[in-house]
Amino acid sequence: MKMKNSDRYRHEEVIDTLETEIVEENIFLDEDQIKNKALIRMDMNIIQYPIFSKNTKRKENQIIKYFFNKNRDTYITVTPAAGNYIPGEAEEKLFIALMKIMKSRGMPRRFVVTAKELKDELNLNTGRYITMIKEAMLRLSSTNYNFKNTMYSSEKRSILSEEIQTTIMSIKILKLDDKEFSDLREEIEDNRIKEVYEISISDHFYNNIMTKGYLVYNSDILLNINTSTARTIYMLIEKLRFNEFYLKIDTLFLIKRIPLKYSKSHISRTMKILESNLNELKSKNLIKDFRFIKETTWEKSEIEIFFDENAIVNKQERFFHDLNDFRKISTALTISDMEHDLVKDSIEKYGSDRVKAAIMYMLKQKNITNPRAYLLKALENDWAQELSISENISDKSASEPVKTEEPDYSKAISYYDSLSDIEKKELEETVYREYIRECGQETKFQQIAFKAGKNILIYKYILQNLDSEPEEKKDVLTDMNAFNSYINENIALYKTVLELSEERVKEIKREILKELSPKFVKKTITLKEIDNILAEKIK
Repeated sequence: MKMKNSDRYRHEEVIDTLETEIVEENIFLDEDQIKNKALIRMDMNIIQYPIFSKNTKRKENQIIKYFFNKNRDTYITVTPAAGNYIPGEAEEKLFIALMKIMKSRGMPRRFVVTAKELKDELNLNTGRYITMIKEAMLRLSSTNYNFKNTMYSSEKRSILSEEIQTTIMSIKILKLDDKEFSDLREEIEDNRIKEVYEISISDHFYNNIMTKGYLVYNSDILLNINTSTARTIYMLIEKLRFNEFYLKIDTLFLIKRIPLKYSKSHISRTMKILESNLNELKSKNLIKDFRFIKETTWEKSEIEIFFDENAIVNKQERFFHDLNDFRKISTALTISDMEHDLVKDSIEKYGSDRVKAAIMYMLKQKNITNPRAYLLKALENDWAQELSISENISDKSASEPVKTEEPDYSKAISYYDSLSDIEKKELEETVYREYIRECGQETKFQQIAFKAGKNILIYKYILQNLDSEPEEKKDVLTDMNAFNSYINENIALYKTVLELSEERVKEIKREILKELSPKFVKKTITLKEIDNILAEKIK
């Protein structure tokens, strides 16, 4: 939702940042092992939200607050450092280049990069590139983001309800003339380079791109897109279409998610901007075609977007290649946590095959606090060999028929039916990724098998997650604002989907509050009960 200028901007706000500790991590990975160096993981929040402004006329000390609901309790606030302005096109491209370089380093949280490396990735042809990169780097690292009911967490697999304040990253500018960085000076061959940047990706963003809060894109394609608006459209529709050749979305939804300027007086100009950027994606063969569907007003119009037949295969190949690369990177990261002398001595004592098997065995385990000690025990007891024997026995016994009870999917089906179309697509995408991870590979056979058993796989996933969080489902709702927001947002969803009149909406709200208010006062109302009553009253 757009705000009035008086609400959107506050001036001369100073942010004090704490000194960060320099921790050097030397992680070595043979780049020849990485199949596609251009593939990068983009944090889900960066894909979905306006982290980088599309406004070319940003002003110093302007704080932008983006609201995502009528209640104004779901928002993102973007606050620049004093005397600066919020990140835009230059910072977005810089971030993409940093993600590519981070992957080439082996995905460490902290890594060192030179302005020359960034110049090459960004294809800059100016003598001012050092100044430009430094300014963008400082702007990117000093901007503070405040997420309220918007920050996606891969750890929680949901949107965090608490208020989160974070930067995307922090930087240290290391002067190579300082004795402290003499080792680093020796590693950099070009003596003309006087300083380097130590990048540290912030926890929320790093955790997402390391686990399940990301999508895979080709960084070369992203950097080759001319405008930030077209780039945002491409990343967003790649997420929304999942594995389909066709996507149909509300024009207003896309305008607000980019976001572009929206008002009745500017709608024609906004539509031309939208059309121009979609044409760029079409000219670069990133979409096959698009069509606006306007029966009444632009506010009620829709966009149909068509994709080439190779689009599904290309998207799946990106995900699969990245997954394979990441397995190799994960091995390198694990080895980097141990002394290299340990690995060398272990190979001499046990042989390379046994050491490799032990490392692969260790990577399958969870919550290992001391990789060095664990590897020594795994080698000494030959746990990898024991696992192999156990798996062989399991494979043989698996051929014998076993009677199993088919689980009751009624709860899962009910839950799935209650989701919106977009939520169903996102759930399907999550289940598909889990399925491919378990298979260990992605081929046409896996794709066909997933489609054939898609519904059962989704229902099993729902049951597993419902079972794994039983207490969360039973939690009572005691916060009045959360209670009202949950009801209002659900009714708003039904209103849009079922095209309910204002009169009917008010009537439903009165009935629901009349029935639920006593339970809320007694602190016995749960989200499940609210959902059931909502569904009953909407009929």
